[in-house]
Formats: sequence, C-alpha cells, structure tokens
Amino acid sequence: MSTPKPIEVTTHVARDFLQNSAYFSTMPKIIWEYVSNSLDNSREGIPAVVAVEITSNYARISDNGLGMSRDELGNFFRMHGENIQRKRGRKSRGRFGTGKSAAFGLANLLRIDTIKGGLRNVVELHRRDIELAQHGQPFSVRDIHLDEATDQEDGTLVEIREFNIARLDVDKVISFIERNLSRSHQRAHVTINGHECRFEEPPHIDTRKCIPPSDISEHIGEVTLIIKVSPVPLDEDTKGIDILSNGIWHGNTLAGIERKDRASYIFGEVDVPVLEDKNDEWTIPAFDNTRNNTLNLQNPVVAVLLGWLADELERVRLELVEQAREKRNSEVARQLAKEAQRIADVLNEDLAQQELELELTQKVSRRSGGRSVNEILDEKGELWPGGGDQPTLWQDTGQPHGSGKRGKVAGPGEVDRTGPTARRGDAPGAKKNVSDGQMKQRRGAFSIDYEYATSGSPRSRYESSFKKIWINLDHPQIANSFEASGRQVDARQFREICCEVAAVEYAIILQYEKLEKYEQHADEALDEVRLTINRITSRFVQLLYS
Repeated sequence: MSTPKPIEVTTHVARDFLQNSAYFSTMPKIIWEYVSNSLDNSREGIPAVVAVEITSNYARISDNGLGMSRDELGNFFRMHGENIQRKRGRKSRGRFGTGKSAAFGLANLLRIDTIKGGLRNVVELHRRDIELAQHGQPFSVRDIHLDEATDQEDGTLVEIREFNIARLDVDKVISFIERNLSRSHQRAHVTINGHECRFEEPPHIDTRKCIPPSDISEHIGEVTLIIKVSPVPLDEDTKGIDILSNGIWHGNTLAGIERKDRASYIFGEVDVPVLEDKNDEWTIPAFDNTRNNTLNLQNPVVAVLLGWLADELERVRLELVEQAREKRNSEVARQLAKEAQRIADVLNEDLAQQELELELTQKVSRRSGGRSVNEILDEKGELWPGGGDQPTLWQDTGQPHGSGKRGKVAGPGEVDRTGPTARRGDAPGAKKNVSDGQMKQRRGAFSIDYEYATSGSPRSRYESSFKKIWINLDHPQIANSFEASGRQVDARQFREICCEVAAVEYAIILQYEKLEKYEQHADEALDEVRLTINRITSRFVQLLYS
C-alpha cells in the first residue's frame, strides 16, 4: 500500500488577489495606496515628488522614486511577498504585499511603467486574466516593454483604467490624501490634477504633553502623548489621537470617550515604535493587513496603550466640560445668549416667510385646477380658500349657496344674500378653525451662539445638523468691536457687527437650502444672497434702534 500524499496548505491565487482588492472600496483608498507606495520607495535624502492625474477615463500616479528592476517588478506582483524596503532596513508602510491589488477594487486594468538604472519595463494586468485562473494557478502579467534601454530618470508610473463606477470624486481624493500626508511625517510633494496637497492642522488653544508612568512604559515604551484642544468641534477625520509607529500611521482613536461631551474638541498624536518593532514577534498582531487603520484590541500592548490614552483623554475632557460650564454661567454669557435669541428671532421670522412664498410658488399651478392665477389670488396676492391643499390666511363663513337649478333667479335686492364669504383668519373665532385645519404654527429653525474659535478661524460657521450659526468672538473684526464697545454686549457697535455677520451667514445658508430643494441657477442664487442681506439688515435696524 502506497504512502498517502501529504496534505499541503495551498491558496487560490485569483480569489486571494480579488478578495484583497475588495478592501479598497473607494477611490481615495485606491489612490492613497499607490501614493504611499511611491513615498515608501522614494530616494534617500530626496523629497518624494508624486503627481496624480484623475480623469473620467483613467487615474495616473507617477513619482521620482527608485523605480523597479525586472526582478523587483516580479516581487511587486507576488501576493504576501516580502517588502523590499523593509528587508533593506528602511521603515515603510507596506507589510503584507496586498496593495498591488488595490486598482481592482473599482477598475479592471492596471498598468505599471517603471524605470531603473536605464532600463524600462512596462506591464499590464487585466481582470479577465485573473478571472480565467479558475483552478487557483498563477496568472501572468502581460509584458508591454521588457528591459528597454532609456535615458529617462528612475521612477514609476501607475495607470488605472476601465473603472466600474460612473463618477470619480476628485475632491474626496484630495481631502483623503491631504489628511493621510499629515500623518506620514515624511517630506513629500504630492499634486492631484495640479492641486498641491497640503494639510493645515486645526487651530488649537491648548497643548498637553503626557508621559506614561513606569508600569505603563514598560509595555509601550518611553513615548510622549501630545493632546491638543480645538476651540471648535472637529469632524470625524480630524478629531482623536493619531497612533503612529516609527512615523507610520496605524489608526486614530478617542479611546472610548467618543460620545461624551467635549470629546470632539480633542486631537493629537502618539508615536509607539514597539508596535512596528515587535509586531512580527507577537502571536496576536497589533494590526492586520486589511488597511482599515484599526489597532487590534486583543493585542496586550494595544490594550495597555488604549487604557492609558483613555485615562489621559478623560482627564482633559472633564476639564473642558468644567470650563464650558463656567463660561455658560458668566454674566457675559447670559447677555450673549439674550442677544443671540434676538438675532435668531429675526432670522426665523424671515425664514417662515420665505418658506411660505416657496410653497406658494410650488403649489399654485397644482391648486388652480385650470383657473388663472388671478382667479385664485386676492388683490394682495394671497390665496383664496377652497379646493386645494395649501393653507390660506382666509376662512369660509356663512351658509353655502344653493345650486341655482330651482327657483327664481336672484336679483340685487335690498339685503345681501346669505352664503359663503371670506374673512381674515385672525378675526374673532377664527383661531380654533385654523388650528383644526392644515395651518400650523411654524417654528424657527435657526439658533445663534457665540464661541472663542481663535483669531485665524472664520468669523462665523454653520453647524447644519443643529441649524446653528456660530459667531467667532476671537475674529479680529468682532474682537476689536467688542473692545471698542467697552466689552459691553448691549453696546450698539458690537451688536451691529454681530447682526451683520449673522445676516451674511444666513443669506448664504438660505440659498444652499433652496438649491437642495428647488432648481435654481447660480446667478439667481447670487442675486438672492444680495437681496437677503439687504432684507435682513434692514430688519436688524429695527431691532437695534427700536
């Protein structure tokens, strides 16, 4: 009896390749993968230069890096192959050899054009070739140019074609690349369609440096946690502590305080070299190969790190909560709250009128039932009651008229004939009838608040989720006005500038909301902004001088 053939662990190469490509499910992730490859393969002592070009037909990423020889190109296409730069002792982002599949997350064709030492190699990989490898066998990359002599400088051009999505959002790519570049801690010059990618750190009003105690540092090393406090809430991509290891970004966290008050004002970073240096030695790795930039909570060192971060961040958060409480309870804060409410009342009164006019415009033709506009509007342009779904300022009174089919024809007579007439809805007894019908009291949507957002921040901002306009008291124009007013909230000069800021912000917001709901040309929107500013500032005059 022959000895059974040993069972070996194998892989289905095609499925493995396409499965890894699924991790790259967005255009920003795909582009960043090849940009980061260029950064990892930059020349020693020379800033990396990467140019990205994105059109509806293709995306190209070119660099001034080391380029790849024929053998190195073969290693590039080896799944889970050893990272050449790491083998040479350089710190690099790539670890698991899966990034080459990124293009196939959204496209069908990858082309690599690379030059090294005067030799040029160009290859292509098609999705069809991958899918034909049905039995798990290796699949070939097509040679276009093989060790072709050239006098061009070293570098690599990656080209992605045949996208399976209709729209390539360049703005999102730019935003994603800029945020990741800020975390790379590497000298690099990256452009996307001619735009130079630069990330500006959010303004901050406080910086803390924290050193772990000895029982923590024996696990995570002698590291320094930098915590910064923003004057305003930060978005999801900006808030939190960046976790780096030897300058390589591995994630972002608020260590469990994400949903607590004032947590969104905190950002910063900590570099923990041990995560990279020891990761290959640990049974449970600190991070995986899915490019999701999330640390593995089951790793003991990661657990210690996050526990320490949670304590330090919670300490800062509680201080911010207490500071905010003290500001709210101050006399100036109470006066600002009253002034904010007065401004908001003017804006919401205008908003209610704008909504009524827009609804009238949208529904007038549907309500008319074939009648002319003049027939359904009174002499002041208001809707007459009856027959439609739009509430009016009028109500029917009296008994209904007869059909007129029987009896004598009514003459002028000396007394008015009884029957329906229209009277204003605010006449005696009208309130109940109106409240029972469709007319509902409109509630103002906007609120106003003040904040100290540093002098370099815009003088106002809009928080759409709460429909709140924030006025920046640190902006030079507003801060100088407050000082010139003797730091008195009720001083006319200070009130005037706050009203003007609110009017401009409201005028812009109103047009954005109209553009979302109704079709409108850009030039019409600009005219509406001017009209709104004029209308609101005129109403503010009554508020300020009455």
